[in-house]
Amino acid sequence: MTWSETKRRWTIMREIEDLFLADPGADLPWTEEYAELFGDLEHLVTALRYRWQLTRDAQLDSYAPEPAWDEQHARVEQRTRALLQILDRAAARAQGGDRAAA
Repeated sequence: MTWSETKRRWTIMREIEDLFLADPGADLPWTEEYAELFGDLEHLVTALRYRWQLTRDAQLDSYAPEPAWDEQHARVEQRTRALLQILDRAAARAQGGDRAAA
């Protein structure tokens, strides 16, 4: 994978995250460009899960005082939970095959 392709993949993942944060009921988009970069819907879901796990881990400061860490953890978990629920729905669709061939 070229640097340009990698950069485009990360840009797409940020755009999708922004979409979900603005509209938690949105469906995971799927385009020909996504198919070229990710292969299929299942690979896109996997890439998004990986990105969101990295983001979640990076936002948790293990050196923060306990009350601050608890607050930070709750905020990150709430945000991540909504995003992961969207991915769970998309993964179910991908396994059903109704969007993987799109």
